[in-house]
Amino acid sequence: MKNIYFTPGPTELYPEVGHYIQEAVRENVCSINHRSKEFIEIYKHTHHSLKKLLNIPDNYAIFFLNSATECMDRIIQNCVENTSFHFINGAFAERFCKTSTELHKKIEKIEVEYGRGFNFKDIIYFNYPELFCLTQNETSTGVAIDPEDIYGLRKQFPEALIAVDIVTSAPYVNIDFNKIDCAFFSVQKGFGLPAGLGVLMVNFKCIEKAIYLKSKNISIGSYHNFLSLYENAVKYQTTETPNVLGIYLLGKVCENMLNRGIENIRTETEEKSKLLYDFFDNHKTLKPFVHNLTDRSKTIINIDTGKDQTMIKKKLADHGINVGSGYGTLKESQIRIANFPMHKIEDVKKIIRVLSH
Repeated sequence: MKNIYFTPGPTELYPEVGHYIQEAVRENVCSINHRSKEFIEIYKHTHHSLKKLLNIPDNYAIFFLNSATECMDRIIQNCVENTSFHFINGAFAERFCKTSTELHKKIEKIEVEYGRGFNFKDIIYFNYPELFCLTQNETSTGVAIDPEDIYGLRKQFPEALIAVDIVTSAPYVNIDFNKIDCAFFSVQKGFGLPAGLGVLMVNFKCIEKAIYLKSKNISIGSYHNFLSLYENAVKYQTTETPNVLGIYLLGKVCENMLNRGIENIRTETEEKSKLLYDFFDNHKTLKPFVHNLTDRSKTIINIDTGKDQTMIKKKLADHGINVGSGYGTLKESQIRIANFPMHKIEDVKKIIRVLSH
């Protein structure tokens, strides 16, 4: 029996990844020099494929880092002189905020109870924010922020920078990159790849902020500061030897998704999400953690299981379906079901069949 991974990440591999890895071995991708013409072509292919897939504007650079968590570090170091403003509704938004305090920046924040969204109209800002940090899709709680609410910050604070965590919503979420300044994800979620690659997309406004901070002798980091990363990225290179295989595989998966059609992927994601939420909304004991329909993530579905969590996970595992546990304080009382492009609608229906009995 084949195991299917509906875990939030690492998750089910994108179907063609095994073939792409074999292809990479045949082409000696894992042995090439990262300053070679061959690597530049790999970087260039991934760069252009990702930009086309996510509709990223020309004024954005793409940096390849080690993880999404590192992306948080780089953003705070290069975009904050004094204070960052955080919207906290889960563990990963908290991590972004903690990163800022660990880098000795001041923070302002708005916090809501786990499982709830923000009422942006009621938020009072006491100072003009320097950088907004938002987790668009909170992996720990299954709460999503409507991108339109994020764009509202741009209208209200046109000079502030906006950083968006799209770790478990990319490539599904349709972000207007002209209305934010940087975004990031890691490849082991919605792109169905082995872990070990973080992707950070920044516009020139972020680069200018890093230049300004450096001019004031404020540390922006060492070899992974935005200026060093940008200097290399414009040449389709990296600062140091990167995860060449990861970059190669990401380009291949982006190309495959472009052939499938990003709108088809988004439609399929919404269809699968509706099946799951409709089922659990009508289940006697298993209920969605996020009650407000407009706050529900389409890609991470958190389900309250109470004391039956271990039994539910085993029941699914006995049928070859692996789902995630809750996160942090919710670890023992929830399951999390990922809904990414590699998850098939027939397997979603299998989850429903198994839990119907």
